[in-house]
Amino acid sequence: MDCDALRKRLLDERDRLLKEIGELDADLAESLHDASEESTYDQHLAETAAITLEREMELSLEENARASIAQLDRALKKLEDGSYGICDRCGQSIAEQRLETAPDSTLCIGCRRVEERKR
Repeated sequence: MDCDALRKRLLDERDRLLKEIGELDADLAESLHDASEESTYDQHLAETAAITLEREMELSLEENARASIAQLDRALKKLEDGSYGICDRCGQSIAEQRLETAPDSTLCIGCRRVEERKR
C-alpha cells in the first residue's frame, strides 16, 4: 500500500468536501438573505414549503459532508499512527479491496454489516 498516494487521496477528498461545505454555506446564506427580503405574505404556501425543503436538504448535505470529513480525519490519524487498515471493532485487517473502494473505512466488511443491522 502506497501511504503517500493514500494520504494524498484522503486529503484531496477532504479538500473537496470542505469546498462543498463552503458552497452550501454560501447558498444557504443567500437563500436566507433572499427570504428575509421578501414578505411571507407575498409568498405562496407551496413556494415557502419548497424553500424550506431546499434549506433542509442543504443542511443535511452539509451535515453529511462534515461527518465524512470526520471519517477522513480518523483515517488520516490511523495512517499516521500505523493502525490504518485495522478494524476498530474486531482488530482484524480490513480487506485491501475495501480500502481501495472506501479508503476512510475503519471497520471490516463483517463488522460494518453488524453496525448497519443495529440501525
